[in-house]
Amino acid sequence: MSTAAGPPTFILDPLGDYSLRESAGFIDAWHEAPSEGNKSDGHLHLAFLTDREWTPAGVCLTQGDSGRVAGTVYGDAPVDAVRAQTTRILSLDVDGREWPEVANRDPAVARLQTMFPGFRPVNWSNAYEAAAWCLISSRIAMRQAQTVKERMCRELGASVDIHGHRLYCFPGPEALIHLQTFKGLFGRKVEYLNGLGDAALGGEIDTETLRAMSHEKALETLQRLKGIGEFGSQLVRLRALSAVDELPTSEARLLSAVATAYGLSREPDITKLTEIAEQWRPYRMWVAVCLRRMLSGGAGMMHSRAAG
Repeated sequence: MSTAAGPPTFILDPLGDYSLRESAGFIDAWHEAPSEGNKSDGHLHLAFLTDREWTPAGVCLTQGDSGRVAGTVYGDAPVDAVRAQTTRILSLDVDGREWPEVANRDPAVARLQTMFPGFRPVNWSNAYEAAAWCLISSRIAMRQAQTVKERMCRELGASVDIHGHRLYCFPGPEALIHLQTFKGLFGRKVEYLNGLGDAALGGEIDTETLRAMSHEKALETLQRLKGIGEFGSQLVRLRALSAVDELPTSEARLLSAVATAYGLSREPDITKLTEIAEQWRPYRMWVAVCLRRMLSGGAGMMHSRAAG
């Protein structure tokens, strides 16, 4: 890491193949951050709140021919915290050196790896924001939910300027606690977001604490949050806690993707899905996200504030 002149920087060394361009494409295909200003070619910009202090952080990422990823930190967050969180968001905390072996065992996965070379899932910035998305997006169309979330970022969240490109973070827990109404949030959604803010400030949804729990304990803890059911808790577990070798069983569209990829006459049941997915170990979640991307024009089961 370097802090000698200008913004602090850090270096990430992926274990196994990794493409920053694929990460940018994954995010772009889903939903870009609310932002203003020009992007820079070859850069991936992320803006997020740090895990425990909720400090707005921005990072500019580039990748050289060696495969190493260089990060430049913007804002007041400590560089060590930003580095650790960026590593988790990009799935670079995972040893990916066995990923090609999955393709050697399974021709369907080989086709996916050819389609998305160097791909790793881009995770939510933390469990807090992933849970908020579950609450916001419940019972409304995806694009409508994205519009609501973007307005919340712009109107209630902090922003970070990354060399002329300003990105808006999701509002911190205190903003959610004091939320009384917001256009597009109906029913008990404001109440549930108030509760999420309380839980976040109380340390009940700390990402690294949840990651250290067993599968069952993490899901049980997440489902204590009002409004977060089975699907929501699994989404947070898989896509914010980065449960790399766990299999989504509440993602109905995954079954359609598996039927297409494997030439099945009908969608598999969970038993058949589990049987097929044995070939995907130790990256079952990665394969599941690739399969969903195949159906979504490059997007996946997530939402992130970033721009490529």
